[in-house]
Amino acid sequence: MILVFQTTTFAAHGGIPAYNRLVCRTLNELGGPLRGCDKRILIGQDRPTNVADEARDLKNISFEAFSGNRQALMWRTLGLALHQPIELALIGHVNYAPFGLVLKRLQPRARYGVILYGIDAWQRLAPLKRRALQKADFLIAISETTRKNAVAANHLDDARVFVLPNALAWTVNNSVSTPTVNTKQLLSVCRLDKNEQYKGIDLVLRALPEVAGRIPDLKYVVVGAGSDLERHKTLATDLGVAKYVEFAGNVSDERLREYYRHSDIFIMPSAAEGFGFVFLEAMHYAKPVIAANSGATPEVVRDGETGLLVDYGNVEQLGQAITSLCLDPELRKQFGTAGQLRLQTHFSFEQFKERFDRVISRELGARATPTAARDIPRAISRGAAS
Repeated sequence: MILVFQTTTFAAHGGIPAYNRLVCRTLNELGGPLRGCDKRILIGQDRPTNVADEARDLKNISFEAFSGNRQALMWRTLGLALHQPIELALIGHVNYAPFGLVLKRLQPRARYGVILYGIDAWQRLAPLKRRALQKADFLIAISETTRKNAVAANHLDDARVFVLPNALAWTVNNSVSTPTVNTKQLLSVCRLDKNEQYKGIDLVLRALPEVAGRIPDLKYVVVGAGSDLERHKTLATDLGVAKYVEFAGNVSDERLREYYRHSDIFIMPSAAEGFGFVFLEAMHYAKPVIAANSGATPEVVRDGETGLLVDYGNVEQLGQAITSLCLDPELRKQFGTAGQLRLQTHFSFEQFKERFDRVISRELGARATPTAARDIPRAISRGAAS
């Protein structure tokens, strides 16, 4: 059995659920020795109705959802470990990493790995979680930055860390772009949570007074909600830019795609992205990106090629980047076209599936030799960042 632990998969938007859905789809489609394996996914936060609605096409996987009941998830894990052989466990968040220690105690021959997704893994973890990472047979980091930071902060064995970047599974047919005619529309998509103020939306708001003086037809759409939404609304009012800003809140997938289609520039000058899945969405629609030269963002957005990178916190520099792209339609088109090509070249679902297959096959002992497996992390990393 391949046993997978995920936090939330179908009930939420964002980078982690998107990555989890990629893992699900990949496990469902893999052939060869992996096709015949029993594949079971335990989702901690989703409700059974979320799974029933969204996973009906994933017929080669068994799903169980626990509606936030961690105790029930733990008991189910113990039951499976006591009664069924588990060849490999893939743990989708550092918060669930201790499950690997439990499985290893009950089934010493089982192998387990943990996915390192973003800033949660950059800091020194609590002793039990840190030990679970150190004892893991393998680790998967979604970016080179995450790999480096997690290894340094938690004293991990770098040789056991694979770099498997995020990918976008949207089809090209959905990528037709129709920017607005009478306005220059900026778009940000992120959670507005008090614990995630590093996303930089307040910095964009602070840049708008100067930008609006030169771009009077400016519009800024912010998709997303959370505990910090009201602070941002108040800030927009205090800065005198509320008339330029639309806080759209959480929207449907269809509505989100409409916002992407009608935007001219995607902007998220975040200080600490573990990857930045929304950048891939923007690149899908051939949108130039303005972001911060921080975290893993430069692994996705190429400065001067697919967008502009600014120093995090430099409002003046951010305003200049916005103004320059608003005033230069040819540069917007050039960056957008290059971004779309980069997405197709480095971050497609087929590439994710191939890389994932190599990692899992290696751990199951199905295909790759130990020597080839040792080369996998660097090869994947170079392909994503080049």
